[in-house]
Amino acid sequence: MNAAVPAREPEGTTLLSLFARQVRASGRRAALRYRSGGIWRARSWDDWRARSSRVAAWLVANGLEPGDRVAILADTCIEWVELDLGVLAAAGVTVAIYPSLLPDTVGEILRDSGAKVVVTSDPVQAAKLFDARTGELAALERVVSIAKVSRLDRPDDAGRLDVSLDDIVRGRLPAHTYEEILAARLEDVDLAALEHAVTPQAPAAILYTSGTDGHPKGVILTHDNFVYETDRLTRAIAVGPSDEQVLFLPLAHIVAKLTVMLQLRAGFVTSFARIDHAAEDCAEVRPTFLVGVPRIYEKLGDAIQRAPRERGEVSERVFAWALDVGRRVSALRQAGRAPGRLLEAEHRVADRLVYSKVKARLGGRLRFLLSGAAPLARETAELFHALDLLVLEGYGLTESTGASTLNVPLAYRFGTVGRPLEGVEVTLGADGEILLAGRSVTPGYWNDEAATAAAFDAEGRFHTGDVGELDEAGFLRITDRKKDLIITAGGKNIAPQRVELRLARSPLIARAVVLGDRRKFPVALLVVEAAEVERRAKQLELRGDLSTLLRHPKLTAALASEVERVNEGLASFERVKRFTTIQGDLSVADGTLTPTGKVRRAAVLTRYADVVDALYEGVTADLGDIG
Repeated sequence: MNAAVPAREPEGTTLLSLFARQVRASGRRAALRYRSGGIWRARSWDDWRARSSRVAAWLVANGLEPGDRVAILADTCIEWVELDLGVLAAAGVTVAIYPSLLPDTVGEILRDSGAKVVVTSDPVQAAKLFDARTGELAALERVVSIAKVSRLDRPDDAGRLDVSLDDIVRGRLPAHTYEEILAARLEDVDLAALEHAVTPQAPAAILYTSGTDGHPKGVILTHDNFVYETDRLTRAIAVGPSDEQVLFLPLAHIVAKLTVMLQLRAGFVTSFARIDHAAEDCAEVRPTFLVGVPRIYEKLGDAIQRAPRERGEVSERVFAWALDVGRRVSALRQAGRAPGRLLEAEHRVADRLVYSKVKARLGGRLRFLLSGAAPLARETAELFHALDLLVLEGYGLTESTGASTLNVPLAYRFGTVGRPLEGVEVTLGADGEILLAGRSVTPGYWNDEAATAAAFDAEGRFHTGDVGELDEAGFLRITDRKKDLIITAGGKNIAPQRVELRLARSPLIARAVVLGDRRKFPVALLVVEAAEVERRAKQLELRGDLSTLLRHPKLTAALASEVERVNEGLASFERVKRFTTIQGDLSVADGTLTPTGKVRRAAVLTRYADVVDALYEGVTADLGDIG
């Protein structure tokens, strides 16, 4: 099967030309917002250009050559994007590193990329870097600190200069720095010549993806990849200078990185929110759209439904009525039909009583919400739609510069990841694997010809490793990962992600991992929602810490009931026969999650081997046997 949309040539040739055009068009208009001293402040497009140019000049004065790599090891912040454009303006390549990674992996990425300069956000990240630097990073010449940390403003023992970003952008290089830096006139650096020397096929970024095996691979993304992708995305969702997004996802992830590159083309404002206060920041900034991952929307949806219960019976009944009205209107809209007069009148009342208050918590101006990076439960999308908020799910990889398919405001189907963007070719292989082709697809992996060759077939199509299906209208549905498919001892194929998503819809379950490859039946490891367990325990008048509560028969029965509810909708061979809870969650630190939150199933099996074996032997103390 094949789905493709004819392509049209985008405007602009490089990210630098997009940026320059937007600066000319927008000038003093706000481009970036950030919190400082408890209030929101703004930097204009002119400010952004000036600060990034200063970074570029400093990099060139310090010996950065076209194509050299600059790594950013930092949390999402306004300085991240200013640095990113500064690296591009110096004809360099940005290497994005997740701040959640451990020092060994940071060192591996720095060695592979050969980064000459590394920017760290704070002493915590700097400590990782210095752990990794001990004589092994031969290419590393400079370290820049975003935070004003005086101990970094000095040459280190290896003779490299460490300096703060504030010194660079303000031109306040310390008097004790190297003589050649003091003598360098940054204004004499010909940035315009460098910008014109950058070609569309030049790498703009290297984003490392660890996959499920833990080995980092550097995905090369060119200027043309981003130029083409942002053109197609702008056409699809119709964003422009009047829009504003709230950004809190890590900029080492392609989803967040792409939204900033999209800003260069569309001209909207980006406000940098705090991940732990995202809803509060949305209420203050009042964005017109935001980009999140499914877990954000699931938690928000749970909070929205929990609030009326906590306010009392009347509030709960009003909310239930409004949700029912919303679901009926949503069903009609999904079918392309308008509600009748009576239902429309009910919907207006429900909006006044419920929907408007929910939307006000997110600023009251949202046109839509975008979801990516992981599968979004259909129930979550339908809940938001019933509350008059549209969540649009898309699909793509780092290797495809982000979105390859997307539900859009005028054409969406919940439970799918939308249709291919214009110019993107989506093909399904004989085994259902999703294959991609088009100008947004990476040219390959950095320093890894073998991985590049393995990722593309003879027709030049990129093999995603994801399995899916296209419906009659061209909407793509993701069914699983090829490597994740479980084949039971009886030869039955099970798609574990589908089962895990259903289990995680329970208020009691934060995460589920289904296992059972080459075993008689599937089992599940469950991570509970501690707050919900404690709430239920209070209702049942139970006492004790979380571990004690989870061993209580009443709560074990509640979990068993949730698993059984999911099993009712599954084929007999797919049903989870046994489960147990595990203390704490999976994490990047223990190797069971990738930095993007994907489960490393092999690592989970290794870490919890005894627990899994006990499930099959029936000897685990807190075992719930429902089969």
